[in-house]
Amino acid sequence: MSFFSSWIKAMFIIALAFPLYSETSFAPAPEFRFPPNCKLYSDPLQICTKELDPVCATNAKTYHNECTFCDEKMKNGHKFDFEHFGVC
Repeated sequence: MSFFSSWIKAMFIIALAFPLYSETSFAPAPEFRFPPNCKLYSDPLQICTKELDPVCATNAKTYHNECTFCDEKMKNGHKFDFEHFGVC
């Protein structure tokens, strides 16, 4: 009977600890991306696509993608910088 009792206690402890472990261990790691390289978009004849991959700038504006961000940055004389990917 004592073996059965200790087995139940061990299962109970595992059942309490597993949710804490599983939430942190199976969570996806945040995606790391390098800031936009505006040298790639320095060609004045560059036409930006309408791809939606938002970029937030230090001027608190959201740009549709890296190309539109870099285009506006060059037009404004580099007065703002990259803040983060996503909507501001």
